[in-house]
Amino acid sequence: MKRIKLFHYYFLISIFACSCHSLSDKTKELSDAEIAAIIDQHKPSKGYQIPDNFSTRIGATHVDGKYYFTGEPYIIEGCRTLQQMGYGVVKLWFNKGKKQGKITKIDGYSYNSEWQLPDNCTLKDLAQNTYYKTCFDMNFSTIVLSIGGAGVKTTNESSQKEEQEIYELTQYLLDEYKDREMTFILENWEGDWIMRGGTGDSARWSRKAGELIKAVDGDRYTVLVPADSTQRVQNMVKWFTARQRGVERARQENVNSKCKVYHAIEANKVIDSMNGIPGIINSVLPNVNVDMVSWSCYDALNTTGLDNGILLYKGIEYIKKYFTPSNIMKGEKRVFLGEIGIPEQRYEELLTEEPVIKNWDTYVAVCLALNIPYLIQWELYCNEPKDEAFRSSNGTRTNDEMRGFWLIRPDGTKSFAAKYFDSLLKNQGQSLK
Repeated sequence: MKRIKLFHYYFLISIFACSCHSLSDKTKELSDAEIAAIIDQHKPSKGYQIPDNFSTRIGATHVDGKYYFTGEPYIIEGCRTLQQMGYGVVKLWFNKGKKQGKITKIDGYSYNSEWQLPDNCTLKDLAQNTYYKTCFDMNFSTIVLSIGGAGVKTTNESSQKEEQEIYELTQYLLDEYKDREMTFILENWEGDWIMRGGTGDSARWSRKAGELIKAVDGDRYTVLVPADSTQRVQNMVKWFTARQRGVERARQENVNSKCKVYHAIEANKVIDSMNGIPGIINSVLPNVNVDMVSWSCYDALNTTGLDNGILLYKGIEYIKKYFTPSNIMKGEKRVFLGEIGIPEQRYEELLTEEPVIKNWDTYVAVCLALNIPYLIQWELYCNEPKDEAFRSSNGTRTNDEMRGFWLIRPDGTKSFAAKYFDSLLKNQGQSLK
């Protein structure tokens, strides 16, 4: 009897060892050289075929640009321009604004605009506003809405209110566009900054304080991960869980709508998470189920010269390791680039067309290699003046005054990025000519 049990034990051990070996083979990390080869194979410039649905996967953000070209309300002008350029995806800021006397101001959309919003405006009210409604009624395949909220300050009470408001917004969208095949994605702005309480010096978390961070707009130094980081994580989990519940409740009541509404969590310090710093990906994401994950991925980009794309590739694969998709996704881990841009006038090495296009070719190749559903460029009109004093100015800026996050320059000409994307859009379903 003992001999039989012993045989059975060693049999099970051998099966387990085999299964582990098999699993490790499947999940073995690729070398940098192997990743580089994959990226190179998927470059449109090297003949890789551009998907025939590329226009539904490429988009841009429109918010807070420092110039305009028509007399239309600013948000509508931008959306109409993106439509004319052939982009199927647009990302908009979706916050309720502030009352200033009798005037309601919506940050990011002030030019030629008179916002008429009710007192105690809800997200549903905002979606019904004429300006947003006009944009939603355009022929975009996907509209991404960046929505503020309690974030790291979430409480039990605020999470209940947020769930209900997200539920009502989702209900409205699913019903209003029930006869139209389109997608809305509701997401937060850069979640790691939210969890860290801002973007200043105190948000430069590290395991070692005092490390120098060199930046074009000034040197900074790292600080230790704060003692309350665990509580911050818990609050972010509570926030995202509430949003996901709100979306799911509405979907369950609108199963026949052709319109789709998803909830995404956006992270922006994925590389920090890969290096062991508590963040959205390694600390928050394992504790929630969510439809999609968005990455504002500047932390993986070489913005001062040519980029091989390897870190971007690794970051996407890393996100997938911590990602448990909601039931509606049927196991599919949809990670997309919710914000990615190249400042064409910020760094000497990227002032000319060739290196900018080479980098975009690499980033698109990463997306094609990993079947990324959306690449959302930052942005249509540049929002970053070289002189920070101009950020809050109501005036308009010229080409030379901007850092170059754009598709359209202040003089109306197309950027290097726009020209490259034009070539991809014109050659959907085939290789670049």
